[in-house]
Amino acid sequence: MENLKVVRTFVAVLLDEVVRDRISDVQQRAMKLASGVKWVPPENFHVTLKFLGDVRRDELSVVQSAVDEAVRKLPAFDLTISGMGVFPAPRRPRVIWVGVEEGREQLVELAKAVEDTLVKAGFEKEEKPFKSHITIGRVKEGKPVPGLVEGLEEIDSDGLGVQRVATVAVMQSELRPGGPVYTPLSEHKLV
Repeated sequence: MENLKVVRTFVAVLLDEVVRDRISDVQQRAMKLASGVKWVPPENFHVTLKFLGDVRRDELSVVQSAVDEAVRKLPAFDLTISGMGVFPAPRRPRVIWVGVEEGREQLVELAKAVEDTLVKAGFEKEEKPFKSHITIGRVKEGKPVPGLVEGLEEIDSDGLGVQRVATVAVMQSELRPGGPVYTPLSEHKLV
């Protein structure tokens, strides 16, 4: 019966504490701009490469093998974390993010490799194109946020740090009343 239980799963690039702290600094300034936002705790900052949703426990080894296969041929690289914005559009912000400048092409290649090997292993293909970003807040449904986008433009979010991408993690996400708790299940090294 244990194998039929599911684990909410995603694949991510985890961020170093120094980078998370710098992102947290700009997040603190962004918090003053809007009240209708659920802010992501700094320990949860990451770059999602692939969200899988509920995966049966007995399929986790398939996920881990696929991720291992995807990353083992790719060289480690650096990301420059810089800039802020919103998805999907300035008039309807739902996600507040910090961006990736240098290393974006390698990150896209990494996400594609993870996506392709997981689809080959039988998991669902993502319909939306990959967008390299770090979510720092989510606008609560139906809450207007006047001045948010203009305020974000005023925050100096350039050069928030350099993140070395040498590993990719398969993560568990437990939804709790206080917010999700993320736990690495396995790490997979790039070349």
